[in-house]
Amino acid sequence: MKTILLASIVLLSLPAHSQPNSSTHQLGSTSIRFQQTCGQPQTGISWLHVHENETTAVATAKALIDSLQQGCFVTWQHSGDRYVSYQLAGKQYKFDPNRIYTPKGLAATLKANGHYSAKGYKAAQQLADAFIAKYVAGNRLVIAMHNNSDGGGLHIKSYLPGGDYANDAAEVHVNEAADIDDFFYTTDKRIFDFLKAKGFNILLQNNATVTDDGSLSVYCGNQQMAYLNIEAQQGHLAEQKAMMLAVYEMIKVLF
Repeated sequence: MKTILLASIVLLSLPAHSQPNSSTHQLGSTSIRFQQTCGQPQTGISWLHVHENETTAVATAKALIDSLQQGCFVTWQHSGDRYVSYQLAGKQYKFDPNRIYTPKGLAATLKANGHYSAKGYKAAQQLADAFIAKYVAGNRLVIAMHNNSDGGGLHIKSYLPGGDYANDAAEVHVNEAADIDDFFYTTDKRIFDFLKAKGFNILLQNNATVTDDGSLSVYCGNQQMAYLNIEAQQGHLAEQKAMMLAVYEMIKVLF
């Protein structure tokens, strides 16, 4: 782990050459930009970020892609908030952009956060479909970058038997020496085994029993796609860099 952290410091001292690219989509009254930063593209692999307020993940991904010049990273930009809000036909709508990739999940997040109608649902679904078509579908590996809060309701032990999300996990590995807020989440057994052997906190999604919350992990599980979430506590920049560097190593071996 120390070697990985030292490597990240060296990498961040190198010049940045990645070129940003973006596309903008109109959702009612709200403009949403999918901002892309690329080094050398990794065929069939996407690095994604959907919660705009999870800023440590963005800083980590952009710094390492600039340094390594490998991969394309796409982040949602709209208001600075976790949620996307929009007005349509005089009604106010709001959703979590990691809860819109299945019909059940999209309906639930709209109903939980504001007004719901068939028109509002269809508009959000079209945005989700556009994101999936451009950045997810057809890939060999989808990597999401997320942050959580210290002492919040989500951590690696949440997926152990008796935990709030135990039904979502087929296997869980906990490193008692690591922070419980820093962990990997995957749909792929090969990824689980590789990162478990490296000593990271990691869980393998149970595609048969996972809650259909509309998240990218559920979508990828339904599509039998390899998905990996690099989840770290907000502010844990060094830890998330170490995790991301381990993923680069994993890609060379498995993908």
